[in-house]
Amino acid sequence: MKILGSLSPVTRVITGLHSFDRAFINQVGAIGFPIGKGVEIFGQTHVGKSTITYGLAGMVAQSLQKNIALADFEGFDPAFLTTVLQSSGFDGNVLCIQEDDDETALDTLLSSLRKPEYCVGIVDSVGAISPVSESEGELGEANMGRRAFLMAQFTRKGLKLLRSTESKTIFMINHAYPKIGGRGMTTPGGEVKNYISTIRIQLKRKYIKGKYEEFPDGSYIIEGTVVKNRWGLKDKSFNLFVLAGHGIHTGLTAMYDAINLGLVTRGRTMKIGDKSFGTMKEIVQKAHDGNTEFFAPFHALLTNDTLIEEATESAYNEENIEEEGE
Repeated sequence: MKILGSLSPVTRVITGLHSFDRAFINQVGAIGFPIGKGVEIFGQTHVGKSTITYGLAGMVAQSLQKNIALADFEGFDPAFLTTVLQSSGFDGNVLCIQEDDDETALDTLLSSLRKPEYCVGIVDSVGAISPVSESEGELGEANMGRRAFLMAQFTRKGLKLLRSTESKTIFMINHAYPKIGGRGMTTPGGEVKNYISTIRIQLKRKYIKGKYEEFPDGSYIIEGTVVKNRWGLKDKSFNLFVLAGHGIHTGLTAMYDAINLGLVTRGRTMKIGDKSFGTMKEIVQKAHDGNTEFFAPFHALLTNDTLIEEATESAYNEENIEEEGE
């Protein structure tokens, strides 16, 4: 069988974040984060949405050696943004867009992405967008659906832009909140952005044994689920280790992925075989100290396909034994 016509291949960026790259696997086994798409990243308040988005945007932009355009509607700490992007390896420029009205800001973001020097656009955040009719109107006036209408236009224009340009990606950061008078969660901005976005990622703090996976210095674990993936399988999960004050830490994330695969033993100290690498507190401090060489053994474990295959098969067999026991 042949597919006729002009087709653009799906371009993927291998971030080196083991579980993250594999959360976007497709039916033929291709891994890596698909770029040139519209991506919505959402979750409840204070989960780390902006931190994760800035880090991923930095990785994508650095891989293409291009720049980032940020339409900010909430306000941000420039020093923190700089730190997170530098931690991701990004050394380009960030255009911060702040206009008198939010419609103009969104149009400016799209105009920036039409320029060859920009490859990533960020909307932070959808829930903070205030259409002119709302921002210039009186308090108490009905403005239902205005933001949804605006986001519908933006996502359609954005989709057309992404179709006509190479390797441009738009990240939309969004909040999740309980539905009024119903069950479940929803996100502001209407339904159009949901079905036009080609990738949707839900973030939450990792929760283990009745408590969040957090550490004394303020570092924490993010658990993400790819709830929509037009370029592969959906409902795949990943974990990211966020180092307090720095953003996604590739070494700590590699260690955590290796723990989940059973390649690292987690006890009072972290061990690979009989070799101890210290307590979690000591290892996190190594990350704060910038000791990248320390984490090389964890990265090496995740490049050993034989070890990973054996660990995965072992976990599968253990799960089947438990199910039979039940």
